[in-house]
Amino acid sequence: MQLPADYFDQNDSESRCILCNNPKYVVRQHLTHFGIPLTFQQCQCGLIKQTPMPNKKFFEWFFNSENFFKSNSNKDEKIWGYDDFFADEPCRLATSKLRFKKIKIFIDIKPGATLLKIGPATGTFLHVAQEAGLQVRGSDVSNQFANYARENYHVQIDIGRFEQQNYADNSFDFLILFNVIENVPNLDVFMETISRVVKPRGYFIFNHVRMDHNFVEAIQGNKYFMYRPPMCYMFAGDSLEKMIAKYRFKEITSMLDIRYMTPEKILGLLGWKKTKKLIQAIGLGKLKFPIYAYPSSIMIAKNIK
Repeated sequence: MQLPADYFDQNDSESRCILCNNPKYVVRQHLTHFGIPLTFQQCQCGLIKQTPMPNKKFFEWFFNSENFFKSNSNKDEKIWGYDDFFADEPCRLATSKLRFKKIKIFIDIKPGATLLKIGPATGTFLHVAQEAGLQVRGSDVSNQFANYARENYHVQIDIGRFEQQNYADNSFDFLILFNVIENVPNLDVFMETISRVVKPRGYFIFNHVRMDHNFVEAIQGNKYFMYRPPMCYMFAGDSLEKMIAKYRFKEITSMLDIRYMTPEKILGLLGWKKTKKLIQAIGLGKLKFPIYAYPSSIMIAKNIK
């Protein structure tokens, strides 16, 4: 499979970094993914970016495609998106309940508070928050996600990129995103919009993959499943803290991001085909359990504007 060249920003400049005024890049990984030559470069400030960068056309295609929702339809058995996205719904719901419970330990979440989730997928976290009495809505580029969330959880999903929505200033007490921060090509505009729509003293809560001392990357090298579109940016060193401060947020706390996954999901991401087939053959492929995956952490930050 070969994607069109206009799915990527061919004019991305190495003379620009959204975090520092003196960008100096070194190649961290170079690879070809589904016929697409990619380079992941790390700036001296620690921010890692993909070149060429996926653009709006790529995201509109990818998050509405079979390559994302059902990668097990690929004949070569490579997993780009999910093995079978909707079959993972029990894991997503269990993960959402666990994340909400852990977040409540650190901040007071009162009924009636307003919450926006960017990239809400099937709406499980919005459902959990709505059950707790919050006023919730989501913003997503996928029509399939939005339809599923409305039909199954009765939550409102606005279709389109978050930064292009007409949300008013200081609209939300909580802005939450999971598995999104790495998938944003215009991260500077995205973060500025988040700062604008979150209320003063409101919260920005998100998970992220830290690339320093990453044990999964150490095992997989350039086969690490984070090295593929749509991973636009990743963070090393103190680049994440610099980004948070630049857009007027202050970190309150961070915690390990424990999520529920199945063996077939984990083994598919790792590319361990034979082990995956064995686990499936003995009926353990869909057994869900909590795991420190990717590995990712959840940060809770407060708007200090």
